Amino acid sequence: MDGFIQGQTDVLIVGAGPAGCMAASTLARYGIDFRLIDKRAARTQAGHASAFQPRTQEILQTLNLRHKLDELGHRLTETSFWSVDEGKKLSRDSVGREVIHPTPYQYLFNSDQGITEGIFEADLISRGFKVDRFLEIVDYEYQDRDPAWPLIAYIKNHVSGAIEAWQTKYILGTDGARSTIRRITGVTTQSQGGEDVWAVADVFLNTNFPDTRRRVAIRSPYGGCMLIPRKDEGLRVFLQLTPQDVQMLDEAKKQSAPQGLHSSKDFKLLDIVQSQAQKLLRPYKFEITKVLWISRYTVSQRIVNTFRDQRGSVFLVGDACHTHSPKAGQGMNVSISDAYNLTWKLALVMKGLASPNLLDTYETERKHIATQLINFDAKFAKAFTQRTNLDDTTLYDLWQENVGFTSGCSYRYPQGLLVSDQTSTLVNVNATEPVIPGKRLLSIPLIRQLGGNSVQLLDEMPADGRFHLFVYAGKSLTSEAFVRLSEFLSSPTSPVHRFSKKTPHHLSAFHQEDITSTYPKANFDYVVDVFLLHTTPHLEVDLELLPQPFSDKWSARVYEDVDSKGHVIHGISKEDGALVLVRPDGYVSVVTELDKPQVIIDFLDGFLVEGGGVQEGVFPVKKM
Repeated sequence: MDGFIQGQTDVLIVGAGPAGCMAASTLARYGIDFRLIDKRAARTQAGHASAFQPRTQEILQTLNLRHKLDELGHRLTETSFWSVDEGKKLSRDSVGREVIHPTPYQYLFNSDQGITEGIFEADLISRGFKVDRFLEIVDYEYQDRDPAWPLIAYIKNHVSGAIEAWQTKYILGTDGARSTIRRITGVTTQSQGGEDVWAVADVFLNTNFPDTRRRVAIRSPYGGCMLIPRKDEGLRVFLQLTPQDVQMLDEAKKQSAPQGLHSSKDFKLLDIVQSQAQKLLRPYKFEITKVLWISRYTVSQRIVNTFRDQRGSVFLVGDACHTHSPKAGQGMNVSISDAYNLTWKLALVMKGLASPNLLDTYETERKHIATQLINFDAKFAKAFTQRTNLDDTTLYDLWQENVGFTSGCSYRYPQGLLVSDQTSTLVNVNATEPVIPGKRLLSIPLIRQLGGNSVQLLDEMPADGRFHLFVYAGKSLTSEAFVRLSEFLSSPTSPVHRFSKKTPHHLSAFHQEDITSTYPKANFDYVVDVFLLHTTPHLEVDLELLPQPFSDKWSARVYEDVDSKGHVIHGISKEDGALVLVRPDGYVSVVTELDKPQVIIDFLDGFLVEGGGVQEGVFPVKKM
């Protein structure tokens, strides 16, 4: 195709659901130009994705968005499992906690997808960006005439009716399970498991069922049912449809002119949900009084064979590359994690700070997680929908075995370019949450040396696109190993200087920042920053007497780990200490001894560009 070029953007994000919004919000923070388009005229109005798992909450905290969503949602802490026995008596079999792994957020919360999109959009507007609506991609192609703009995207403008041609460098397909981008790329999918049909409805009701404030999983001879509490006593109902129900709904859908209201598919679907739920929950009362949203869907576990197109500049993200049942509360969470994993890598490559091979790790890491999800979901869906042998514990056992995975807290990325294959003998692997390469760094309470404020480590690590070098010094602030390390970190060969955008002489001191900061410009030139965690009472430490760079350039990143609790939680001895390299997305890359910083250099040399590549800042200015 040829045409008049009507727009340019470094990254075109197609689809403004949670995955697209997350990609946009992070790219805005990393200083990357983008446009976020959506074919819908308005954001989601009701229903759809709702559950935020603990790891997703941790991620959103780094963007300072979590609390805004949490206060508009409903928290879940327990799941109860019920079944109908041969005598058709409904009874509770067991109750389990939603979250058992260490995290600051020992609960899930639900919030409408429309609310989620709205909060993301407000964040984008505050940073000078917006969602461009009523725009739909219809095709894209590569062109070699202008190497700076390898892609041309053809956009249908539903306001003007015209097809617009936009130049771009990368396209992110965040456009859902029926992804247009996936279709254009020709990427194929693999499927696993069955394709049961379910109804889902957000309702208010009159009921005396005792567990409406817990998540409820019910198995019965009539099929499966799940109830998920929502804010203000609302309830989401998932109900397995029988083949007869599906046939009746399909026949009603085919009618060009329904024979009265009661014959319409919409009326029939609500009637099925009400009657089947009432029968399943008998003897409890279950009367729907108001419907906020109702739909039907088919469960299928599918994953794409590749997360990129053949030439490598078009990426699939979220539901565009994996689909599964919604009852385990994974879809939006995995999609947000996809975007979080990809965008910092994309930003470093686009700014010349990292080699293009960094982008290969997106598929390696996220397909690893998606495959585990698909396998779990297929087993879970099968156990949930069985209509016989309802007294077995398969469903509960699966839930308990995988609760670390579903919460996101036990994700572990495979060894590779970004995850060292060496686990340091310094780390106690039996600790609460040991710093093991591939696992996320658990937040711990600290006292900031400057001012003595009590802080959470997670709040001191905003989504800034930088690698973090943690110096766990323990009680050894005067030890020979710590002094030598400090001298190294002050030298031009340290990772802080080697990969920065300026020479050591021109680098300013690192200013204090947290998730509420407006990103001090003095910090823009750092690609690797430094945290010093010590166990000496902070009032006994004189910052001016610490060796450089902690007495000057990094004084804002010195913390007391009170009573060594953080060292213990992370499995690090306060006597020996350790060096830990943490990726921009909060996952551990390398663990080594204090006297072996060259290990960090050698690791970063695998993908970062010495000297920073370009001179622009890593962080954004407002676009408008």
